[in-house]
This record gives sequence, C-alpha cells and structure tokens, in this order.
Amino acid sequence: MTNSSISVGAAIAAALERGEQLRKGSARKPRVRIMTVFGYDQSGLTVSARIAARTNEELMAQQNLGARRIPWADLDGRAAELVTLVDEVVSEVETAVKNAAPPPGRPSRTESDMDLAAYEAVKDASYEALTRSAMVSLQNADTKRLSVGAASEATMIAALKLAALAALSGRIAPDDVQEELRIALSDIRAKAGEGTSPLMRRRLDS
Repeated sequence: MTNSSISVGAAIAAALERGEQLRKGSARKPRVRIMTVFGYDQSGLTVSARIAARTNEELMAQQNLGARRIPWADLDGRAAELVTLVDEVVSEVETAVKNAAPPPGRPSRTESDMDLAAYEAVKDASYEALTRSAMVSLQNADTKRLSVGAASEATMIAALKLAALAALSGRIAPDDVQEELRIALSDIRAKAGEGTSPLMRRRLDS
C-alpha cells in the first residue's frame, strides 16, 4: 500500500490498533497517544508513547523521547508512516526504561552511619502528630456531613499525598512505598479487628 492510497483516518485507526497490540504484548504496558497540535512550530499530528515510571530514574529516562510529528502539510502523503512511527516511539521508551539507572536504595537500608534510634523516634513522633491532626480535622463541620467511610477515605487521600511528597523528597521507589502500605494495612487490620473504624473512634496504639 502506498502513501497516496491510504486515507488519514484509516492510517490513524491502524496506528491505534498497533499501539494496542504493543500495549497488550508488553509487561510494562506502553501507552500510545495520537494528538493533533496547532500553533507555533509543532503543528501537526503527533504520535507519542509513555511507560508509567516506577522510579524517578525511569521518568527522567523518558524525557524528550517517544514522540514523532508529521506536519499538517505532509500528513496526506505520509499517513502510511503512522504505524511505523508507533513502533518507533514504543521501542524508544521501552529501551529508555530498560536502560534507566537503578533507583537508589532507601536511606534506612543504605546509610551505614544512620542513627537508628533517631530514625525510630522521628517515625513515632510523626505518626503521633499526624494522627492528632487527623483527629482534629475529623471534628469539623464538613466531616459531620459525611459518613464514616467517606470521611475516612478523604483522610486516606490526604495521608497518601503527604506520603507521596515524603517519598519524593527521600527518593523512595514506588515499589517500596507500596510495600510499606501493605505492611501498614496488615498491621492495622491485626490491631483493629473486624468491623471497627479506628480512625473515627479511637487511635490504636502502635
């Protein structure tokens, strides 16, 4: 099939189908997007791919990669290239992620001179302070308009945002954050028992 014998619409459909094939066939599920861009020097049809980064290093490795553009003036004649461009951008980001530097280890595991007593003290004091702050916020008028479940969910989202900020500051890999969340959930479930709402009724001693 020549460039002139395929419509732009058919080419876009084929490119999207190819992107879906590559997504399903990859463990890292690259996401392919085909976007129209207007204005400045970037006008045209843009094909891009991204892989959800598991580490800051993977995120940085994909910067300025995985994108191709066909200017509007060339699109009719180059429409048949779209499937090939999808292959190119996906391959580019997959290679970048594969070659990304390994994330640094957690400070608690890599800093040989770390004061463990101070680490535990900061952890416990932060937990106490955050819990007290959450309990205060759960007494306000807005909280009383919500069910126990909804108020707990809102508090969870706020806590996760703070956790994400701390993880980013400490360069903690997402996999480590998820593991800590699993451990915390298991610990709290064991202490709380079935059918209780420890945040709304009382703070569990750690």
